[in-house]
Amino acid sequence: MKFSLLSDTNWETRVDKVLHTLSDFGYTEFFEKRNYGTSLNGVVVVFMCRDPELNFKQRIRHSKKEKLLYMDIMLDYNEFIKIEHDEREKIIAERLASETIAIIAKYKFDDFDLERFAADIKRWLKRIKLLKKRMGYQTPKYPDPFNKN
Repeated sequence: MKFSLLSDTNWETRVDKVLHTLSDFGYTEFFEKRNYGTSLNGVVVVFMCRDPELNFKQRIRHSKKEKLLYMDIMLDYNEFIKIEHDEREKIIAERLASETIAIIAKYKFDDFDLERFAADIKRWLKRIKLLKKRMGYQTPKYPDPFNKN
């Protein structure tokens, strides 16, 4: 199954850095090898983390022709500009698992194995955590764009 993680964010939220970390641990390859049924060929997740004044709203769209589900996961801009990279990773991982599963469940696809997909996404996220520990993966320290010192 195709599984894509994208972002539409302000640069200071550093969501892109978290997605780079997830990419380094091979989510594309992990899900490419799996088949959850014929009613859904893929899921595209867009992490939205924009200034609230822009008033962005969550979008969810199912393309029956492509058999793809597109969804936004809304992140709190004011929170993300203040927290460290590790906390960003934790929030994004939790939201990815919970919201993706909940949104797919609402659609009640004919033969989509949601239970197996949910188990796989949770297993993949746990694997990342274990690999990071085992490899001594150091979270990159990014300079604070608001600190002038």
